[in-house]
Order: sequence, then C-alpha cells, then structure tokens
Amino acid sequence: MKLNNKINYLTLQTLIATTFVACSSGPQIQDFEATANPNDEVQKLGAEMKVATVEEYAILSPENFQQARDSYNEAKESLSKKDQAKATLHSVAESRAYLARSREFSKISQENLKEVLGAREQAMRANAPKLLKEDFKESEDNLRDRTENIEDNDVKSATKKSNELQLTYLDLELRAIKESNLSHAKSTIEQARKEGAKELAPISLAKAEKSVQDTDAFITANRHEVAQISSRFHETSDSADHLLKITRRAKSGGQNTAEVSALKLEGEQMKVADTQNQLDAKHDQVIQGQNEILGLQTEQALTQRFENARSQFNPNEAEVYKQGNSLMIRLKTLQFPVAQAVLTGANFPLLAKVQKIIKDFGKGSAVVQGHTDSNGGKVLNSKLSSERASAVREYLMANSNGQEIDIKAIGYDYQKPLATNKTAAGRAQNRRVDIVIQPNDETKTYTN
Repeated sequence: MKLNNKINYLTLQTLIATTFVACSSGPQIQDFEATANPNDEVQKLGAEMKVATVEEYAILSPENFQQARDSYNEAKESLSKKDQAKATLHSVAESRAYLARSREFSKISQENLKEVLGAREQAMRANAPKLLKEDFKESEDNLRDRTENIEDNDVKSATKKSNELQLTYLDLELRAIKESNLSHAKSTIEQARKEGAKELAPISLAKAEKSVQDTDAFITANRHEVAQISSRFHETSDSADHLLKITRRAKSGGQNTAEVSALKLEGEQMKVADTQNQLDAKHDQVIQGQNEILGLQTEQALTQRFENARSQFNPNEAEVYKQGNSLMIRLKTLQFPVAQAVLTGANFPLLAKVQKIIKDFGKGSAVVQGHTDSNGGKVLNSKLSSERASAVREYLMANSNGQEIDIKAIGYDYQKPLATNKTAAGRAQNRRVDIVIQPNDETKTYTN
C-alpha cells in the first residue's frame, strides 16, 4: 500500500512538473480555420469565461486568467470594429489558450492549497467579504501571491506559509460569525450607555453585557453550532433591547433609582399578560383535543396511502419513505444517457407507477428533485440536475389526465450526496431522482 501511494505521489509530481515545463514558454495557440465564424466563436468564448469566473480562475490562476480576459476583450473590440475575421479569431484562440493554461494551474493550486481554500470557503459562507471587507481583501491578495508563485513554477514558496493563511481565513470566519450575531446587541448597548444606562439602569446593563460576553465565548468554542448560536443571538438581542427600554423608562422617571420602579412596573404588566396567557392556553387545550381526534383519523388514512404506495414498487425499482405527512420516492432504476436529461422508453413503466401514486393522493403538490455526482463541476451539474428534474416533471404533468396537482422541479447538483463521490459505486448512488409528494390535508380543524 505504501509503495502504491508513493508511486501515485510521484506520478502527480511528474504531471505537475510536465505542466510547468509546458507552460513556462507560454501556451500553444491553435488558430481557427478560415471558415470559422468570428461572432459565434466570441460568444462561445464569453460563455467559457463566465464558467471560469464562477470556478474562480481569477484567484487560482490570476496571471493566466488575466491574459485570457485581456485577449477576450481584444476579440470583442475587434469584432465591434469589424476588423478582419482572422484578427478577431486569433484573439479568441489566444484567449482560449490562456484559459486552458489557467484551468491547469487552477487544478494545481487546488491540490497544493486545499486547506487554505477550504478555510476561505468557510469565511465566505460566514459573509466575511461583506462584513470584513478590507481584511478579507488583504487575505485575497495574499492568496493571489501564492497562486502566482505556483504559476511561476515555485510551489515551495506558495505552500511555505499556507498554514498561516489558513488560520487567517478561519479567523475571518469566526469574526464574521460574531459580527453577524453580536453587532445589533453591541450597538444597542452602546446607545443605552449614551443615554445614561450606567447610572439609570446598571442592573439591566450588567445583564446585557454578560449576555454578549457569554454568546461571544460560545461562538468562539462552537462556531458551527448554527441552531444554538441563533438561539443565543435572539436572547442577547432581546437583553440589549430590554436594557434600552428600561433605560428610557427609568430616564422618564427623573431619578437614578427609577430602574427599580421600571422593572417593577414591567413585572406587573407581565403578571397580567401571564393570566391572559393561562386563559388562552386552556382554550387552546380544548381546541387541541378536538383537533387531535380529527388528526388521528387523518393520520390513519395517510398511513394507509403510504403503505399502498410502498407496495407498488419492488425493492430494486424504488425506495419509499414517509417524512411527516410527505411521501418520498427514491427512483433507483431511473436512468438517463450520460450527461443528458432525456427520458427513454425504459423509464416510462416506472414513472407510470409514480403517476398512479400521485393520483391516489388526490389534490396536493409534488417536488421532483434532481441529484448528480460531483464529476464535471458545480455549474454543469447544477444545469444537468435541474434539466433532469424538469424532464420528469414534464412527463408527470403531460400524463396527469387533468388532475389538479402542483409539481415543481429542483436541481440540487451534488449538494446532497448519499455516498462518497470518490468511488464509482458511490457516484452511481448519488446520481438519482427523488420525488416528494405532499398530500392536501382537506380535514377541517377547530379554530375557536
């Protein structure tokens, strides 16, 4: 095993070295034939440049991507000036050559700066580019310096301080999360201080400031606990808003001891509200009891429908799951031609069973979800998964025989894998279409 790993590593290094040698003298430009259409080729190149922008060649291979962009702009200018076709096409060919070179260097950058790019993605998800604009820009400049080193065949310099840059992006992520969840509370507390909270509402001030400190410490230790951070965000914001309200109420009392009076008044108001809430709760209990009886009847009817749906398929055709009141059908044998979204006749018997189940559920809604493996990149898989989901939706709609049902199609590309994308078996499992059926609950409920 160690020998195989060593061989694979040497093979990778040889590939990288070969790429460097090929690129050190500039890209090879493949000019077009005289019959090529300049307008068509410029449009195609524009589409390729958009994909490259989405794939972030500008950060992964900045020098070559800039050359590709410059040549692309020259091609557009040449086309607008109606220069000779040969000149326009040469600029297109030159841009494509640099774009191909940029693509190869982007792969090398991704391989050698994997941890840095992972931390960068987390910082971007935390909205660091917007919340910490200047600091994030500085980190981006540092990252470009390293990817330019790679373009200059200097991987050693590119990776020398990669750990430091990775930590910088992780710090940006943490700071952005704190900024998103604490900025409101901090600004509100600051406003309360300006209005005299330290003298007028010291108890509420201490409570609000402690809430901020506790939430700050929790985020530091648990930055990816989204649900708990959200809960603490609301608690901390409420504490700060309460401080400002008590400060203003105490200020209107005209004396420094007015905080106690303001809190006492608030307590009395809460008692009145609590009494009303108890009366409302008793009323709700009666309504809930009536609805539980109706709900039990509805649940029994839905369970029977789910069992009937499950019995329509054999284990090799589809898997059927109950998700609350929804039914999810995972179509295991639905197949598309490679990289296409065209339904074949072999799929129709399976989809006919799905159509029958939708009909059995009556009026309602359904969502066709398209999923792919990770081969081909995000842009292409997003398009492919959406088109495959739409193809299934169009078939179901065309064969609905006038049945009223709302069917949507959503492509999830490779965002929701069932297995690893590193093996052929895992990728095959991830290429799938799921259909979620939501029946229309026509049961009447008591409301008053």
